[in-house]
Amino acid sequence: MTDSERISSFLRQARSRALIEMGIRKGAYALAILVGAFLLLALWAGFSGPATSWPYAALATIAACAAGGIVFGFLRPSRELGRPADVARLVGQRRPPLASDLLSAVQLHASQTFQSESSESEASTEMTRAFCATVADATRLIVVDDIIPLDRAVRAVFVAALCLLVLLVAILAFPAAVGRGMRTLFHTPTLFEGAQVARDPLVGDLRITYDFPAYTGLPRQVIEGSTGELHAVRGTRVQLEMRPLRSARQARLLLGDAGQDGTLVANLDHGKLGATLALSENGSYRVWLLPFLGRPVREEHAHQIVVEADRPPEVDIVGPADHLELATPRPVEIAYHAHDDYGLTEISIVYRVNDGPEQRNLLKNAQGTREVRATTTFEPATAMLTPGARVAYRIEAKDRDDVSGSKVGVSRTLYLVIQNPREDLEEHLVREREILEKFIATLADRIEIETPGKTPEAQDLLARLHDVHEGEEANLVQLGRLVERQRRAGGTNKVLVGALASVTGRLGKLLHDEEEALGSLRGKTVESAGTAAAWTRLHAADVRHIAELENGVLALDDLMGRQRLDDLASMGKDLVAAHKRLQDLLERYKATGDEQLRRQIEREVRELRERVAELVRKIAEVRARNEVSPEWMNMPDTRKAMEQATRLDSLLAKGDARSLGQALSELGESLASLRDMLDKNAGDFSNARFPQENRAMAELAKKIGDLEGDERGLGEDSRSLAKEVDAELGKRMEAQMAEFMAKAKQKLDQIQHKMAGSVPRDLGSTAETATEAVRENVRQLRRLLPAREWSEARREVERMSAGLGHLQQLTSRQMFQGRSSSQNLSSFDGQVTDAAGLANELAADLARVVPRGDEVMSGEQHSRTRNLGQRQSGIEERTRGLSRELGGRDDAVPEAGKAAAELEEIADQMRQASQDLQQGAAHEGAGRVDDAAARLAKLRQSMGQRPNDGSRPSREPVRIPDANASQAPREWRQELMEAMREKAPEKFRDEVRRYYEELVK
Repeated sequence: MTDSERISSFLRQARSRALIEMGIRKGAYALAILVGAFLLLALWAGFSGPATSWPYAALATIAACAAGGIVFGFLRPSRELGRPADVARLVGQRRPPLASDLLSAVQLHASQTFQSESSESEASTEMTRAFCATVADATRLIVVDDIIPLDRAVRAVFVAALCLLVLLVAILAFPAAVGRGMRTLFHTPTLFEGAQVARDPLVGDLRITYDFPAYTGLPRQVIEGSTGELHAVRGTRVQLEMRPLRSARQARLLLGDAGQDGTLVANLDHGKLGATLALSENGSYRVWLLPFLGRPVREEHAHQIVVEADRPPEVDIVGPADHLELATPRPVEIAYHAHDDYGLTEISIVYRVNDGPEQRNLLKNAQGTREVRATTTFEPATAMLTPGARVAYRIEAKDRDDVSGSKVGVSRTLYLVIQNPREDLEEHLVREREILEKFIATLADRIEIETPGKTPEAQDLLARLHDVHEGEEANLVQLGRLVERQRRAGGTNKVLVGALASVTGRLGKLLHDEEEALGSLRGKTVESAGTAAAWTRLHAADVRHIAELENGVLALDDLMGRQRLDDLASMGKDLVAAHKRLQDLLERYKATGDEQLRRQIEREVRELRERVAELVRKIAEVRARNEVSPEWMNMPDTRKAMEQATRLDSLLAKGDARSLGQALSELGESLASLRDMLDKNAGDFSNARFPQENRAMAELAKKIGDLEGDERGLGEDSRSLAKEVDAELGKRMEAQMAEFMAKAKQKLDQIQHKMAGSVPRDLGSTAETATEAVRENVRQLRRLLPAREWSEARREVERMSAGLGHLQQLTSRQMFQGRSSSQNLSSFDGQVTDAAGLANELAADLARVVPRGDEVMSGEQHSRTRNLGQRQSGIEERTRGLSRELGGRDDAVPEAGKAAAELEEIADQMRQASQDLQQGAAHEGAGRVDDAAARLAKLRQSMGQRPNDGSRPSREPVRIPDANASQAPREWRQELMEAMREKAPEKFRDEVRRYYEELVK
């Protein structure tokens, strides 16, 4: 290596050392400056709050410090130390003795290089080399680290570290000021955060327009001078109009408490700010304005947005009982009440049979009505209601919310259970057979016991008799329980139960006497005094005992035989009824091809086959057990019916409806023959074993038939008189009829037109009910007047006037109390007033043109109507006498108590008919007479049927208890209306009004 290269190497080392030292020092100072600047900026940002400029300021500060560090720590030193001479001067500053020589050597080296290129003399070159060698030797002794130490760089790094520590401590110690300020520096603020809070209002003259969803049926609502709070149902479109109180070039609505739900651009036009939003969730909003100069501003307090919940409909259901048990499937009357804020659509009854799928039947399409009160008859698919079935049913109502989706209101669940009488009958028969066998054994033991002579066997016989006595006592207790259970169950076995009760009583007395005799013989020998006489009394009592046991055994056997034969007959009739339902389903399936009907037919066929199999099994059991005497065992051959029922499955699988219909017809003939034979067995058994009961039933049916015949004759005479009265009324009205009918039609048209609108919501359900009643009055009058049923038409007009008067009171009270002053209510009040005036005019015209029936009767007709009333009174007395007679024959005539109660009700109706006739009301009297005759005919038919013959069960719906009582008669309601018009004391006026309103609901 030459001397010049040695000098150059030294200078390069010095330059590198110098650049490192200056880079570390200047960079550390730049970092310290940056930390200090950030601390100041953080304090400032924390004090002034978020702004869009802070991230830019932070980035600019970082860029400036980084640029300063790069420029002053790298670029500038690199430029200043770019030439060897500059490095030599730096080294000379650090080592002055070497400064001149080192710089001269560098310059001579540069000059020598130039001269060599210019071909100068070699002598100067030798001198330069010698000089450079001297300088090179001098640099060899110099350590670069000594002349360029890193002390100042270390101090700079310490200063930067100290600044960073100060910043960290400040952030930890003052998070609310420094920490928040640091976050603010690097956070791009939202419109909410970047806006200045205005302490004064930003807008005024707020105007809110609500456009409610179509399904609510609510009209557009405009609120002037609003505070800005929004309250409406979900889906409502809201138009906001306001006047900005500051000049602005842009406006927005910040949604949410902190604008987190987004923004909504508002329109600024001619000094008005407008915005439209759809309400979907609860929230809030603030007005945000961007002025022409300066930061944007926002309102200090948010305006609340409250979305009102459209609640599901409220549904209530009322049935005969929450848990109703029926002996046979019957319709069940249920009442339901559904209410919704904005209208109902479908109202359905949903039920489930046992664990099967839920089924739904549409009851009503409410078509937007807000409240529905109605009753319906619930009759689930009878094919599924086999004995023991459990049905859970409820009412569901849907609203018409098409924004959030239709919601469903559900009532509580009621239960319907079909009793299984055949299972209960089997249990009863098992217990009855056990008792029968025990009594037969007791009877055999008593027959075997003889009166002892003077033998040692007397004491053995006494012990045996004592055992028989105790066994019979236990059996008698079971027989008494059986009798009591049969009495509680009621039914049609009262004659047999009465006979068993009599036997039980007599056996009990005989056992009591026998107990005393046995007690007197205990401990005595045969030779004791009085022993023979005691044995004689026991033998005499034993003869009577045997006779009573025989009577009890025969009565109990008859009871079992009757129950068994009646059960078989009932099963035969059920099979025929099931076959008829199956035929109906098949006809409907042929017409519609509905797959659901096909599945129901499959279930019906399966159930029918199972019922036929059950009947076959029971007939076989009756034959095997010999429960009925052979003369009543004329049982049908069930094999053919079973084969035909089995064949239905294959035909149904093939889908051959024609062949299936033919097979059903053949099965129907077999089932009808089977039913007739079973019914004949039960009937012949009853006629032979219970002739007294049959005679009593026939006698009762005859007496009721006599009453019915007399009542029908009275009804014909009453109707004849009513026609004569109507004819006389027609003659007197003939001249004025055309004019009257034209005016009446015109008035009815006007009333109908005025009452055709909707009832204001403020009046509630009472007004809706009253309005519907008035509309029904109009419909009835349109029918009654052309038919010239004048008496009923007059009453209908009176009812309509009373209903309109009630509506006037409701509207007047509502307006007077200041609850509502809407234009809709005022208009409705005017329409009701006009309709009431028209109804009063129609009533006056009808009273003037159409006199009452008794006013046009001649003297002879008055005499006839009085005679008819007296005839009705005579029939009434006979009816009450027969009712009293049946009341004392409850044990001899099945269902005598029920028949007596029915006759009492019919007698009450006859008394009302008698009063109507004697007062000259021929029409009303004739109607009640016909109704009484129809009820007598129905009662006579029920008395003519053989008790418990398995006839088709009643299809009369199970009524809601006291349901009819809630619908007051119109005459009674009229009296209430008149009572309501009377003024009550001021302090009790509201209570009295509410009381009357509840009464007429």
